[in-house]
Amino acid sequence: MASETDMTGTSPLNTTAPAVQVLQDATCAAPPIEIDSGPEQEQSLQSVSSNAASKNRFTRDPRIIPGLISTILHTLLLIAFALFTLPLQTKQTFSLRARQTTASPVVHLEQFPQQDDRATTEASLAERPTSITVAPAKPNAITSPLSQPKSSASSPSEMTSSFTIANARDAMESLRRLPSGGGLLGRTSQGRKQFGERFGATAASENAVENALQWLANHQRPNGSWSFNLELDPCNGRCRHSKASSDAATPSTGATGLALLAFLGAGYTHQTGKYDNVVRDGLYYLRTAAADTETGVDWQQGSMYGHGIALMAVAEALYMSRNESNENGDSDLRELATLGKWFTTYAQHPNGSWGYLPGKPGDTTLTGWQVLSLVATRRNGIPLSYSTLPKARDFILSTSPDSQYTFAYQSDRKPDATNTAIGLTMLLYLGKPPSELPMDRALTAMAKRGPLLTNVYHDYYGTLALHHSRHPGWTRWNTQLRDHLVRTQATRGHEAGSWHFKDEYGDVGGRLYTTAMAAMILEVYYRYLPLYAEIEAFPL
Repeated sequence: MASETDMTGTSPLNTTAPAVQVLQDATCAAPPIEIDSGPEQEQSLQSVSSNAASKNRFTRDPRIIPGLISTILHTLLLIAFALFTLPLQTKQTFSLRARQTTASPVVHLEQFPQQDDRATTEASLAERPTSITVAPAKPNAITSPLSQPKSSASSPSEMTSSFTIANARDAMESLRRLPSGGGLLGRTSQGRKQFGERFGATAASENAVENALQWLANHQRPNGSWSFNLELDPCNGRCRHSKASSDAATPSTGATGLALLAFLGAGYTHQTGKYDNVVRDGLYYLRTAAADTETGVDWQQGSMYGHGIALMAVAEALYMSRNESNENGDSDLRELATLGKWFTTYAQHPNGSWGYLPGKPGDTTLTGWQVLSLVATRRNGIPLSYSTLPKARDFILSTSPDSQYTFAYQSDRKPDATNTAIGLTMLLYLGKPPSELPMDRALTAMAKRGPLLTNVYHDYYGTLALHHSRHPGWTRWNTQLRDHLVRTQATRGHEAGSWHFKDEYGDVGGRLYTTAMAAMILEVYYRYLPLYAEIEAFPL
């Protein structure tokens, strides 16, 4: 994890110009020269005398010298301003300046360390504050990209060299074609009942959601965070199936973001509902964990998974804080979401993907979380660069070698079921209507294959894709997956309300990851209104 200290390594520039001295001392004049003058020489001397008198008047005119000095100083100032306004280099090396005060050297991205959740254990033992402001005073060490021309949301200078002006119009048109559905207005008591009944929830599935949220609340740490490592959670390892021991970064920002998304999906916010303190403390943790950088705030803690999931949670909490008297929502959450969006934008690789580290080539799974977080940010009226999402769409399409909308982890890999589910969901969010023939065929094939049941990563994205497209295969898919999750939820001991399925993804995140993802699958009926269906929304 990047240490939370001042790591900018910058030093102030000395721009003071040397003093300019103009010496005019009459005693410095040369002694007179005697010349044997003839008529021509006398005339020449008269001319020289006239010129000398003119020069003497020039040097003695009190207006001349100040004018020269002013001209020199203004020239120097113009040069200095020109140097300061030169565009930044496009090489993406971030110097982090975070909120803690422990001394630490500059950390370059190529050697970005991974976070061990134990780093926050001492903070976790602190008593939870009784009164929390979701976001405190403005970041204390940030050079806001909002004040830099390079960071303009509509500025072409934000584009990489691979994204040229020639396709800028297409990118802008792509943004205009993004679906307007998929809102969060079903996340109310009335919405849960109406949309749950309409799209396939049952009393048993709703009870499973509430049990899962209770389990998550019981595993929140005193500092408001969650950890994939259950030994660091309040249960002290009483629950089995913690995250697998591996070198893979499993940031607490990612764990906290996932848990918060599950609470938000059921309509619980930091302002309303029985879990308001739980959500408030989680958002408080994400605020304190946000590292200030030259290009926004960073929730990585060793992996862009952490940043994308945390930003998505902050953006959804912001949207749910809106009401009739405050259409913009919580101002502190808006600032965090805006600055988090800047970091995501700058972390994108030129090929449109996001990798584990900013600016590195990425994959479909990481890119999926960043796209969802940017969609959540955009839903709040926070503008995006017009090239960011179109480039992400192009990357997703590049992983489908046969153009049949089966997708791979990366373009040099073979397509698989999990990445196909992610790719189809991303294309729906990025403007590909489900009625197009390749999309319809791919969605139908996925629905016919059915959920994988032990792979909640695949099933989460597959559920989103079929729900948003209102695909005819939805009822069969939902019945099979919903009843499986209700049937397999733990009911005894400290694990009651949770899930764990042993598979490639479940082992990395463990029981906490599986529980949050399964809860969001069972919330799908009201968590998002369908992207491609006309739904009468509830007023704010």
